[in-house]
Amino acid sequence: MGLKEEIKEKAISIGFDLVGVSDLAKVEELEVLLKRGLKPPSKIFPEAKSLLILGVVIWDEAMNLSISNARADGNNEVGVYYNMYYEITETRAWRLIRWLSDEKGIKGVPTHKIHLKPAAMLAGLGFIGHNTQVVTEKYGPRVRFVGVLLNEEIAPDEPYSRDLCKEQKLCQENSRCVKACPYNAIIPGPSMGVPFGEKVLIDKCVVFQLPALNLEKRWEKFSRRVTDRGFLECTLCNLVCPYGKTVEEKIIPQKRGITI
Repeated sequence: MGLKEEIKEKAISIGFDLVGVSDLAKVEELEVLLKRGLKPPSKIFPEAKSLLILGVVIWDEAMNLSISNARADGNNEVGVYYNMYYEITETRAWRLIRWLSDEKGIKGVPTHKIHLKPAAMLAGLGFIGHNTQVVTEKYGPRVRFVGVLLNEEIAPDEPYSRDLCKEQKLCQENSRCVKACPYNAIIPGPSMGVPFGEKVLIDKCVVFQLPALNLEKRWEKFSRRVTDRGFLECTLCNLVCPYGKTVEEKIIPQKRGITI
């Protein structure tokens, strides 16, 4: 078994559901989006020679929990913002990195600060769907990703080449994800080739509004608030995707111990 296969096998045993090796050079060339806190890999780990993309299936909506706190200076803006799935994926990534260090002498750094969606597509894990989420064949868009930069060179996997949205009969006339958005935040049509910020309208997407300290009442209907500062992110565009039916029909009952 080669090193790549060993790493993938170990990642699965740690709890990841999808593993791929992206093209580090191509990810490095992607547009820098400082307004979203995204950086090229070289700015995060200058020693990086390869990039792993690791995915975890969201099989329970509680995994979409987000918490924001107010700024310490009293400014009416959001301070720190936590995502449950960020914590889950990064914690598991550190377990893989520790194994790589102890067993292989390889250094690694986990990150959510790179272009994870195109990186996942370059790693052969899925297609960027009409709602800008990575749609996978087995789990649909119900996957959250983390990148791991390594100082060891590992050959990238083949990029994902299928257009899953175009292939899906249920979405050929009107994309289900576009129709599902209660605020019409998703512009109809493919995401590929559309400049960042022009496919999902941030001022209409409820996920981007919920951390606000003074939230207008019109957003509360789909807020799924848990506490005054905690809420479950809106995932309506994920839940209607036909490719995610495996999660509902097999994975969720299995995880919850339900006999069908």
